[in-house]
Amino acid sequence: MRSIWKIKKNFEIQSVGQNLFMIVFDLEEDLETILEGQPWLFRKSLVIFDRLTKPVERSQIRLVSSLFWIKIGPCLPEFDKKDLLHGIGVTFGGVLRSEVNGEFCRLRVNLNVQKSLRRGIFILRSNGSKY
Repeated sequence: MRSIWKIKKNFEIQSVGQNLFMIVFDLEEDLETILEGQPWLFRKSLVIFDRLTKPVERSQIRLVSSLFWIKIGPCLPEFDKKDLLHGIGVTFGGVLRSEVNGEFCRLRVNLNVQKSLRRGIFILRSNGSKY
């Protein structure tokens, strides 16, 4: 993981449960870098994170949510991108950040990782057809 993350200081990985680990970073800046870049892939497996904000017994640690980027596009010119992003973001529990780059957009959302993902959503066009 060190070579993937390119962090400055050391970290320690501790097993908490089946496929659940706690990572302690020596440097807060490294933690912020990792959280901003997530989710990560390691040996074809998705690695997701959540920050512990208060002391918790190891046996009580649960991963409930994690930050993800959702890519949207290409977007048809007839759609107002801000309205489109808001409408899509609401279905995922809200938007933390959004970026527009030409006809493509992306949303930063905090997903509940204990629920199944939606495969896709339809948006009604002004002529009544679905997109």
